[in-house]
Amino acid sequence: MTNKKLQITNNKSQIKRVLFLASGNKTGGNVSSFVRSQFESLQAAGLDMCLFPVSGHGWRAYLKAVWHLRRLIRRERPDIIHAHYSTCGFVASFATFCMFRRPKIMVSILGSFPTRSRKWRRVRWAIRHLWDGTLTKSERTRNQLGLDLPVIPNGVNLDIFHPMNSTEACRQVGFDTNHKYIIWCSHPTRPEKDWALAEAAVKQPQISNDKSQISLVPVYDKTPQQVATYMNAADCLLLTSWSEGSPNVIKEAMACNCPIVTTDVGDVNERLKDLEGCYVAKTDHPVTNEETHTLYAEENAHALAECLLQALTFGKRTKGYDRILTDGITLELTAQKIIKWYEQVM
Repeated sequence: MTNKKLQITNNKSQIKRVLFLASGNKTGGNVSSFVRSQFESLQAAGLDMCLFPVSGHGWRAYLKAVWHLRRLIRRERPDIIHAHYSTCGFVASFATFCMFRRPKIMVSILGSFPTRSRKWRRVRWAIRHLWDGTLTKSERTRNQLGLDLPVIPNGVNLDIFHPMNSTEACRQVGFDTNHKYIIWCSHPTRPEKDWALAEAAVKQPQISNDKSQISLVPVYDKTPQQVATYMNAADCLLLTSWSEGSPNVIKEAMACNCPIVTTDVGDVNERLKDLEGCYVAKTDHPVTNEETHTLYAEENAHALAECLLQALTFGKRTKGYDRILTDGITLELTAQKIIKWYEQVM
């Protein structure tokens, strides 16, 4: 499946070059696949793009990146620095401090802010006083920040994520067509993704006592094409995160018509509303109080298991691909929205 490339009709655009700034801690120093896809979609739309991946973890790595970024800005002279995540927004601000020809700093807020933490205060201050433009990925995040910000969810690459023959997909990933498979797309060591909750949900009696063989499979360190094949092979995708903006894995699974079970994070309620075969569990965020944490964990596992049972019983593919098209969450349409946002700020 291919999509028509976006054509820019505004020849008088003030935007000549955009520098993408994002974490580069994926394998080989690469940025996340969704950042790469957005970069390439804007490039295909006619913008002159350059990319600066920040390698390393912690503030020391980000501060080190400031000096390299400052030199790149002087050489490339971008009109806009588009930073992904608030930390990269601060890096861009430090790198452009006291510059005579300072590019506009525009930031995508990709996570969520469930509590009024120090980070919440820092980001709100930066949005109002430091950055030239800020967007969020979901209404929930915008409401948490309490500011009037544009909402532009990441688009889905439908050249990669689209329905394919399930039997062929099972053959490619080594799934037995007589078994049922629940995929969980992240690395189990990432605490915010809560692999332990996924395991606990599958061990609940309503799932573990099922006569059919059910397997929970973590999918990580795969190419986007391989992830798409897993989504077409799986009977269900499970998301157990506690903090998301607009989870890309949900939209990608929708595009593959894969049934979905998820915790209530980001914009999943909006994306999955009235979509048969997709379920948002009524879960509560685990608390730090040791007396109640175990209770919450058990209740959340039970709620997810009930939804998993429904998804596995559903027994067919969803109409998620059509929903993606209806909602206009493709790479090309998202690129149009981002370019319009750039022009408004310029």
